[in-house]
Amino acid sequence: MIFQENVMKLKKVILILICCMFTTGCWDKVEIDRRIFVSTIGIDAGQEISKEKELKKLNPNEAFSDNNVKRLNITYGFPDISQLGPQKEGVAEQKSINVDAYSMEDAFTKATAKSSRNISFGHSKLLIMGNNFFGYPEAVKEVLDYLQRQPSLNRNTLVVMAEGKVEDYIKYKPNLEKNTQEYIQGLIENSNRNSSVIPTDLNQFLMNLDENGNSIIPSLTIDKEKNEIKLAGTCLIKNYVFKGILSPTETADIKILRGKFKGGKKVIYEGGHPIDFEIDDMERKITMDSKDNKLTFNINIELEGQIKEYYLGKELLSPQTISKIEDGFNKALKDEMEKVIKVTQNKYSMDLIGFREHVEKYEPKTWNKVKKDWDEIYKNAVINVNVNTHVRRIGAIK
Repeated sequence: MIFQENVMKLKKVILILICCMFTTGCWDKVEIDRRIFVSTIGIDAGQEISKEKELKKLNPNEAFSDNNVKRLNITYGFPDISQLGPQKEGVAEQKSINVDAYSMEDAFTKATAKSSRNISFGHSKLLIMGNNFFGYPEAVKEVLDYLQRQPSLNRNTLVVMAEGKVEDYIKYKPNLEKNTQEYIQGLIENSNRNSSVIPTDLNQFLMNLDENGNSIIPSLTIDKEKNEIKLAGTCLIKNYVFKGILSPTETADIKILRGKFKGGKKVIYEGGHPIDFEIDDMERKITMDSKDNKLTFNINIELEGQIKEYYLGKELLSPQTISKIEDGFNKALKDEMEKVIKVTQNKYSMDLIGFREHVEKYEPKTWNKVKKDWDEIYKNAVINVNVNTHVRRIGAIK
């Protein structure tokens, strides 16, 4: 009896599965050669973005008939898949569509009208935003809201900020790659060897801005004389506004202070000669003391690596010589990093190291006292950096 009941249940399950197979299908089927797979999205301020004040005067019940307001300039870069196929190799060259629009959704509509193919964002890999665009925080918030609401947009898309016109970067033709997206993405992914870049993906970028309106993203510039794109340094965004750029050296120091330095070099000079120290490993530890809402942070950094370049006629085998070099790096890096911290405190009032997260996670009682006035508390905090360098190898010598 039980066996018959189990058989009946199994037949019902099989019947339901068969029904599902015949009642579902690819309802939005579009052939691959009829699609545009956007790999790069460029967002820049439009010619009429300053009309925000005029648009605020419109009542909600008034018809907005002038949909040609050029608040945004959007560029979609995509590979020409017609160049790909079984008999073809390599990476396809990049093409682009540029439109003026009053919103991101309007830009998508206008780009669709310019194309004979369906536009897809599922394969996006790079988002480039102009620094001029971040002079209009209300427009920035609108764009970020659109990006958050797009389920098809790849959250691992890398984010950078460009100086000048974004369209110029997307149309740029690098020597080593067939399109800009592959070139810039390669530069960012090489950040393990390029300590002057702090990669940021779309998910992290949106989370940072949603939390307090602040974020950091890599800085992109174009050298028109040499016709080359440079990726170095870090752009600072505070309250949805572009505030400034940290130099490549300052960026490398921030990576060490954040405990995210995975490889790279630092240099000091002795007798007019550079001594390159390649960092192979590091550890960072933060401790905190609190007195009358005055916070004191101590950052202890342990660095290990090898000497990559010295100069002929000088021997490195002497323990005294190595100890002297280690002391030189300790002092130089300590001074260098404390100066960077002072810049983030006094000039930008931005916590780029992670002190807030440390207090919130490890000192909850203190955090409850200072969280309402965190910006001011951080600005007046005492921050000490202690560096301990270990030269483990000196390279191959005769």
